[in-house]
Amino acid sequence: KIAYCGICGSDIHAWHGKMDHRIKPPQPVGHECSGEIVELGPGVQGFSVGQRVVVCPLDPCNACPACKAEHKHICQKLKFMGLDTPGALQQSWTVPAHTLHKLPDNVPLDVAALIEPLAVACHDVRLGEVKKGEYVVVIGGGPIGVLVAMVARAEGARVLLAEVNPARLKFAAEMGFDTIDPNTADVAAHVDNVTGSAGADVVFEVSGSQPGISLMTKMPRTRGRVV
Repeated sequence: KIAYCGICGSDIHAWHGKMDHRIKPPQPVGHECSGEIVELGPGVQGFSVGQRVVVCPLDPCNACPACKAEHKHICQKLKFMGLDTPGALQQSWTVPAHTLHKLPDNVPLDVAALIEPLAVACHDVRLGEVKKGEYVVVIGGGPIGVLVAMVARAEGARVLLAEVNPARLKFAAEMGFDTIDPNTADVAAHVDNVTGSAGADVVFEVSGSQPGISLMTKMPRTRGRVV
């Protein structure tokens, strides 16, 4: 039984028709969800009715070269639940048991709906090998960008968030982040000034835009990391 479901950027793309090659209408989308188990299929073990859970919306084939190399999250025949198969924007959702994760008792269901996008941010920061005291630049202040900034800050990094949307800049500033607008300031020059011309230790490109990608290449220090 679905309790809460977030709206991902991919859901917006689907609404605008950009996922039509993957979606078979009529089909609900959505994957950033939390809920409660109300029924178990035959052979399901390790779960019980009444448990509160979240879903990792990846259904790999377990047979392709990527899966055999333990890269199941990027399976070559991956079914992304909510796009390739029906999703969570409905009252009840039947999912493979291997996609479920039990919730701790102290995590409310509305907050739990953020776990899937937060997992993306945790994965990004882990890939970036962010360490305490490092200087991190996040390009893009949407939900994933802000979550990346939050996780990097939790690791002890100093974080600068670059974003062009005034509302998102204001939100990030209210959360205590240093912010900068690439439309009105030279971000690379600012980073050089702050770091004594060393450059950023890690740069996260989260905007998905060509200007963001171009900016990304201008800021890392020697042997810096880009995610």
